[in-house]
Amino acid sequence: METDYLTLDSIGKKVLMTGNGAVARGAIEAGVKVATSYPGTPASEILSSIAAVAKKAGIYAEWSINEKVAFEVAFAASLSGLRALMACKHLGFNWISDAFLVSAYTGVNGGLVVVVSDDPHPHSSQNAEDTRYYSKMGKVPCLEPSDPGEARKIMPMAFDLSESLQLPVVVRLTSRISHSRGDVELGEMRKEDRDPKFEKDPKRYAVIAPHARERHLWLNKQYAKAAEAMEGFPLNWIEGPRGDFGIIANGLNYSYVKEALGILGIEAPILKLSSANPIPRRLVANFLKGLKECLVVEEIEPITEESVKAIAQSEGLPVKVYGRSTGHIPLQWELNPDIVNGAISKIIGLSNPGPGLLAKAVQLEVSRRTPFLCAGCPHRASYYSIKQALRRINRGGIIAGDRGCYNQGIYPPLNGYDTCICMGASIGMACGFYKAGIKEPIVAVIGESTFFHAGIPPLINAVHNNANITVVIFDNSWTSMTGFQPNPATGINAMGEETKRLNVEEICKACGVEFIKVIDSFKVRELIDAIESAINFPGPAVVVSRHECAVRETARLRRRGERPRPYAVDPTRCTACKICLSQFGCPAISIENGKVSIDKYSCTGCGVCAQICPSKAIVQVEG
Repeated sequence: METDYLTLDSIGKKVLMTGNGAVARGAIEAGVKVATSYPGTPASEILSSIAAVAKKAGIYAEWSINEKVAFEVAFAASLSGLRALMACKHLGFNWISDAFLVSAYTGVNGGLVVVVSDDPHPHSSQNAEDTRYYSKMGKVPCLEPSDPGEARKIMPMAFDLSESLQLPVVVRLTSRISHSRGDVELGEMRKEDRDPKFEKDPKRYAVIAPHARERHLWLNKQYAKAAEAMEGFPLNWIEGPRGDFGIIANGLNYSYVKEALGILGIEAPILKLSSANPIPRRLVANFLKGLKECLVVEEIEPITEESVKAIAQSEGLPVKVYGRSTGHIPLQWELNPDIVNGAISKIIGLSNPGPGLLAKAVQLEVSRRTPFLCAGCPHRASYYSIKQALRRINRGGIIAGDRGCYNQGIYPPLNGYDTCICMGASIGMACGFYKAGIKEPIVAVIGESTFFHAGIPPLINAVHNNANITVVIFDNSWTSMTGFQPNPATGINAMGEETKRLNVEEICKACGVEFIKVIDSFKVRELIDAIESAINFPGPAVVVSRHECAVRETARLRRRGERPRPYAVDPTRCTACKICLSQFGCPAISIENGKVSIDKYSCTGCGVCAQICPSKAIVQVEG
């Protein structure tokens, strides 16, 4: 397992690791003592890896309630003199921005590194933002590794840089770095045995306006030092023969450039940058001298490209700079060697650049598959019950969705929700629809992890402003979409220790909600009745649809040597009405040659299909 290498004290040993695993290893080598996160693909495995060895390595690892809290925990640890890490995906950085931007004014003591993984495509996110903007806004360094090996190397450098500048440092990954595997050479395990101590200094740490004005001057001086440090950053370098045409590549894109040049069979000077911010101006200017044309390859926005253009202008260098803003590289989606190949060919005038890596790959005919909720997932029963309750009431209905594995309910046949914006938005938007004057029933759906993360304030808002909405909380006890991380409803923490288990219904009651019902997700008739009653209640109403995640429940049964008793279709009763397919859509159910059947290996025995079959044709197999 990858975690076997996280604490191995064997300098120089090469192991195959993911980028996220390499980041975890690098942080442990650097002597990190506090590591925090909230699950978010593509960054989730960073904290998962550290948590797996936290006790052995003497680290406190925490899945925090949300990214903002995660950053604040790590920040306070840094102010106490310890080295601290906070990891998140790009959308999580939006949550930490308030505290993060102010932390640049206070500065840090122990090294504080924020690792963020952007999702350029995006593969698993609702947008594709470039978090380098936050680094520029905060005036803090941002580093980018080009492969998993550099991801390991860059972490101790980031912690050292953070302490030398007294600034937080951002390490920016992308999804391909996070999840790709490569050779990682293990480094030295540092012994950072520090006693935590916070020395009070209100003018520095109590950031009121007069203090902020003084600290702004300090920040500008530190940022100038950061710019100087980037000129000699060891993971920046120039390679290749001199010529009229050169390429500047950030992070992973360096590998794409090397592959593209290999495909084309040509050579060109390359400036490889791992310091995304501040950009090393003298290094860039020296690289541009003598060039007539320069291609900047970066993800996602033309940040480096615009900086390179400004440097060329200020230095009086007559070089044409190309990239995303000039249309040579697309403004959207992640890059690959073929895209870089095409950009280079266009600039240097190659009319027949030859086949790219993707064009040469064997193209297999693979049928498109619709994403779906797992067989036996309680969320399917919850969506089905909401739809049935709305049909009973027969007044239309708007369903505001939220972020989590229940996102897969958007696909047919459930078509489970109408909006999905960000963490916690379902309840806030439901309030907005009601206050806008919408007359239809308004239902917000939200998972328990997302509720703890961002759903409590909008629920209080609904109560305070008397919004007549229904909130259905899908409680499966795990943060399942990102890898089954625990949350306050699970009863264990990141390090596997037992902790107090919180009930969402108690929190809803404390928020002032008067109508609260808790129903097992698999008791469909009771759940439909409860949702119908909640919709008819004159005010904010909450239904907690609770059943453990099917994957976790099935795994636990198997560990005990038990197997779920599957269901089967009685062909003598089945009328092929297809309600089990057209309205419920469990992936364990299929139809072939007009016959409905249930795959006994996929079926988890939840029994919901048997409850909704009008012909009573679905029965449990005798075990």
